[in-house]
Amino acid sequence: AGARLGVNFCNEVVLAAAVHHCFSGELPADFSTTSPSEQVARNLAQLDHFAYVFKFSALGQVTYRALRKLINGREVLACAIFDELSYREGAGAVDSIKRYALDSMREMPMDTLLAGGVQWMKEESVEAIMQDQDMDVDEFYMFKILNAWAHSNPDERVPVARRLSEHIELKFIEQDLLETQVRTSTYFTDKKIIEAVNLIKNSLADRDPSEMERVLVEGAGTEIVNGIYCRVEEDIGVGEEEYLFVKEADDGYSDVGLYLWGTTWHIAMCADYSNLFYSCQDDPRKCSTELVPATGWEALYNGEGPPPYCTYLPITRMGRSSGSLEKSMMAPNLEEMMDPTIAEKRRSGYFDKRTDDVMEKRTFTLEQMMHLPEDRKEIRDSP
Repeated sequence: AGARLGVNFCNEVVLAAAVHHCFSGELPADFSTTSPSEQVARNLAQLDHFAYVFKFSALGQVTYRALRKLINGREVLACAIFDELSYREGAGAVDSIKRYALDSMREMPMDTLLAGGVQWMKEESVEAIMQDQDMDVDEFYMFKILNAWAHSNPDERVPVARRLSEHIELKFIEQDLLETQVRTSTYFTDKKIIEAVNLIKNSLADRDPSEMERVLVEGAGTEIVNGIYCRVEEDIGVGEEEYLFVKEADDGYSDVGLYLWGTTWHIAMCADYSNLFYSCQDDPRKCSTELVPATGWEALYNGEGPPPYCTYLPITRMGRSSGSLEKSMMAPNLEEMMDPTIAEKRRSGYFDKRTDDVMEKRTFTLEQMMHLPEDRKEIRDSP
């Protein structure tokens, strides 16, 4: 009897595609990246793993580039690729294309996980996401990721979500969100919710400065505005401001605030936001470490020259995406470069924490930039 080779990690379509490539040097038509779908992404991921296991380097290069093209054209497919390779290789193993899919989710969680991709994932993959400390989300959006996954199949997934919820730090979620969306999810006991709320209340007054976003304002001709401003979350009557900082005083907060209204930053009296000292246009192309503009401020009705210089001091101790030393693998987002208003939408209330809808409407004007390929062997063999 002839020897038989068992391959239990890919389907017949994938095996046929491997044979097709051996004879033609190309992928079959049903593996085309021009019609991206979850099934195409999973089949390509299986084929990529097949090439890796049996050391078909030519096939591996083809599948690798095809998978990158899929992600670049439709970011949400990164979730299917990561899930498929996690199932084949284990959640801890990371090869080059799986790393690329993971980094895509880390950099663009709204366009991947919260755009419907997390619903495709199996329990092991979701747990890997929940444990990932480099995901560019806060704890509430990590809750929304888990909630989106659970509610796509409540009978089977809600009990699992209760277990996975242990990876969410409730103390970093705003109190009103804890008492509404988080509480009604039933993933957490009332005792845990109450403990988190009490911890938040008790820690606000004596919170370590390294755990607060601050802005140092200096050099302004109007002396009252110079000083250190701390980020505040509670509603003090402005209503639609996206960011609000209030100047520190010896006995707490003063009456001077620094806030972003629409696309303009202002420094004004908190009691009367029409009483403006200085303003500056927000730059939609800035990075997250440059939240408040340093220069470009202009004196207004009640401000005197010279205008201030501002130094933004971000939180230095955060849960997620604060400790990664790896360089980002993501190329610049072309749609934001071509249309800065898209970046403004992404930083505004476009993704509103108050809504339960995780399928927010998006407007795309240009495909994301194609990325240069990397050396597969170097990444696969790296520790």
